[in-house]
Amino acid sequence: MTVEKRMIILENNYIPHKTYHLNTTEKIYLGNKEDKKCRFCKKTEPEVLFNKIAHAIPEFVNNHNLLSYYECDSCNSKFARTIETHMGDYMNPNHTMSQVRGKKGVPSVRKGGEKSRIDLKKDGLKIQAHDGEREIFDFDEVNKTITLKTIRATYIPIAIYKCLTKMALTIIDESELENFRNTLEWINEEQHDNSRFSLNNLKCFYSFTPGPLPHDFTSCLLFKRKEEHKDNVPYMIFLLAYGNYTFQIYLPLSNKDSGEIQFTAIPTPFDSKNEFGAPKYKILDFSSTEKVKNEEVKLQLSYERFEDLEIDNEE
Repeated sequence: MTVEKRMIILENNYIPHKTYHLNTTEKIYLGNKEDKKCRFCKKTEPEVLFNKIAHAIPEFVNNHNLLSYYECDSCNSKFARTIETHMGDYMNPNHTMSQVRGKKGVPSVRKGGEKSRIDLKKDGLKIQAHDGEREIFDFDEVNKTITLKTIRATYIPIAIYKCLTKMALTIIDESELENFRNTLEWINEEQHDNSRFSLNNLKCFYSFTPGPLPHDFTSCLLFKRKEEHKDNVPYMIFLLAYGNYTFQIYLPLSNKDSGEIQFTAIPTPFDSKNEFGAPKYKILDFSSTEKVKNEEVKLQLSYERFEDLEIDNEE
């Protein structure tokens, strides 16, 4: 589908609901510091505590200043364990290559028990390859490209969709939560393979935009369906953009949705103009509740120069 047609679908059916462009060093707080109530478990102090800094969207997608007063410590810890770790593990290799800084800086890539690894240093990527271990790169000296090969940590696809949904439900207006009661219950379920909800169409539009950090700050946007909409589209759609990546989902289980809905990717400015090439889109299916293990990832980069160094007993 062309960019122009996607833009027409957006204009015919949606209005902006929430937009945060995190291109500031100032802290942005959601909610009321003096009247804290967790929007995910509905509890207040002293039944639950609000001592931790709750990021509205996770730090691993380069968010360091959009924070929330309405997420309690218990829910914060639960979501970090049950959903956020899965998306973090899924994107970890990509974040290393794209220099996306999380809570502890740019992550390293390595497989447990092996010494071979990829790290970002001040002077560029440092790739350590050890004899007897799996190959982690291929050089193409003619085209000056390097293909890095690594293994993702184990993850559960549906947990990634829940993670993106949780981001959307964090920035959404309080008044809209009434339309997402089932969605809130769904993301709160800790056992992903034991749900009272049957969801088998959790498709995500994912894009990679070439070039050095085209999205050099993190943006998150929610679009709400117009009352006079022309197509049967989802009530709410969410866009996350950071580094070289975008993720676009619809918010499932809304009581405003019915029938077979039409979900189309929102155009970004880079769809129309980018000196390094147009974004490459693909549809990711995050419906599965099964663990994905030992999934190989191949990432191709261009380089200006490389140095071949001997490693002597270096960790």
